[in-house]
Amino acid sequence: MRFVFASASLAIADATAAAALPSQMMAVQASGTPCDAPDWSCITENEVGVPKPGFGQALIEVRGSSVNPVNIDLVIPECKHMPAPFGCMTGTIGNDGAGVVVSTGPFCHGLKIGDEVYGQLKGAYAQYSLVSCSGVALKPKNLSFVDAGVLPVVAGTSYSCLHALGLPSRQANLTVVITSGQGGTGAMGIQLAKAMGATTVITSASGDGIEYVKKLGADIVVDYHKQDLFDDYLADDSVDLVYDNFGVQGTADRAMHAIRSGGKFLVLLGGNGGTISKNPKKGVDQIAFTFATQNTLPEVAELYDAGKLQPITWATYGLHDVKQSWTDKEAGRFFGKLAVVPSNSTSTATLV
Repeated sequence: MRFVFASASLAIADATAAAALPSQMMAVQASGTPCDAPDWSCITENEVGVPKPGFGQALIEVRGSSVNPVNIDLVIPECKHMPAPFGCMTGTIGNDGAGVVVSTGPFCHGLKIGDEVYGQLKGAYAQYSLVSCSGVALKPKNLSFVDAGVLPVVAGTSYSCLHALGLPSRQANLTVVITSGQGGTGAMGIQLAKAMGATTVITSASGDGIEYVKKLGADIVVDYHKQDLFDDYLADDSVDLVYDNFGVQGTADRAMHAIRSGGKFLVLLGGNGGTISKNPKKGVDQIAFTFATQNTLPEVAELYDAGKLQPITWATYGLHDVKQSWTDKEAGRFFGKLAVVPSNSTSTATLV
């Protein structure tokens, strides 16, 4: 009887919280018809109903989200050729962020109203969003919602990739290559590699991005406008692990000479055509990484709270500025990550 009474009390508390929520909210949505820059005519800011959490779900008030390549990929004309279950998106955009739990559905274990969380969100470009209770973690205590909101996809991806490569490690003089340093996965990959045991991190960047990645902890930075990382700079048998977060076709073949026997090459599969090598070097393992299946955000939060990682937010945009944020993302005039903040009335974008 005590268990029934406790469950009933929790249900009443959640019902009270839900009753205090507004019935409508603002959200940025896609029409399902493809569009492209600079007008992005298929996305609009609309007033819609606040969703209700179902089994194993929670509703959060969104305090920060991010611009991910996949958000754009699902509306540009190429979305018509995506295999199922993907395709041209309809409905509220956004797939990660941070916020405060305001309501929970049945069997939402481990979360309670008031928890500050970050992780995978369903429709993050909105004032409220649903989350799977198992797909989020408590937000790093020393990060703002905005800085935490840009992390889930890129931090979870890079942590999972480096873990697949064998980190954390106590190997002496461990050298790790991050092929592209100044974007989101690169900015996290550099920091995580150092925090997870790398002695030396090597990456590529250009212009002001060179100093940016050095501040994140990169030890050696190759200017890709002047030298190719694998063809021109790295010597034979000079590195242990390669995290190819950019994934350009042919990178695996060009990287093999530089990887020591016993080392590993991982390519993050995506839209750039990269694959593993068909002729790998003897003694080098290869990994074709598709997506993270495990929630690694608690480990990332622990590293942030230990002071081992830095924020990577470059600029913030309100819901009404999403089109501009996408245009800026496509132009590549930034480092790290761009944030979308539903409560923002003005943009703080200061791009390079």
